[in-house]
Amino acid sequence: MEPRSIIEEPLILLVDDDIRTARLLARLLEDDGFRVELATDGAFAIARLARTPVPDILVTDFRMPHADGIAVARFARSLRPDLPLFVLTGYPELVARLGRGLVPEAVVHTKPVDYTALSAELRSSVEAVSSSAARAQPSAAAPGPLPSPIPA
Repeated sequence: MEPRSIIEEPLILLVDDDIRTARLLARLLEDDGFRVELATDGAFAIARLARTPVPDILVTDFRMPHADGIAVARFARSLRPDLPLFVLTGYPELVARLGRGLVPEAVVHTKPVDYTALSAELRSSVEAVSSSAARAQPSAAAPGPLPSPIPA
């Protein structure tokens, strides 16, 4: 998978069955410089994740029809193991118990969500993934090994 350009806004897949809340959150995220795609239940989210490009971040509600947020998160991580995951829920203890085994762990925000904290954590997670991807790329300026001298 080729990393996105640093100039391009990060793509968030936002999954929530409460469409009014989801649209409001999407608008706030877009105002903060993110690109947002919206899925209104777990099945739509899984279908979207099966297409490229895989989003840079998954923000999902926990309780939804067809597939809960943990199922969506597990599927997303099967495609991209380092994908930052954020779960928005009124049931943080249940999410913590069901989300065991997600490495790295999902970040859980209790509803009603503190948008300022969520936005800051989203930005930090994108920067962390971008910097680790940049470290993994070989530097174009670094010369390769010198050839061994040819005996005369």
